[in-house]
Amino acid sequence: MKLTLILGVFLIFGFVLWASPEQEISKPLLRVFPAFRPEECEDWAIRPSICKQCLWEGKRYAQEIRFFEDGPYRTHGCYAEPGGFESLEEEAKTGKTNSR
Repeated sequence: MKLTLILGVFLIFGFVLWASPEQEISKPLLRVFPAFRPEECEDWAIRPSICKQCLWEGKRYAQEIRFFEDGPYRTHGCYAEPGGFESLEEEAKTGKTNSR
């Protein structure tokens, strides 16, 4: 019984110690911002040009935030209710280029 418990604890902590730091440490967060006019994008949006483009398409400005050990990384895009999140950035993400 004790041997099984010791081996189980060793296996769990062994996997944690060998985990790659590039892996996400939590599920991604989707932030959807309420903007109704292009003027509002200048007040609070991190990427006002993307915010305005989303409004012109009838969508809302959103960010997908992925959490890594060395910090959060944001992907900017638009959100629509039937379609979900749509990234408007190619491979240039804020902070890290290969966050996925």
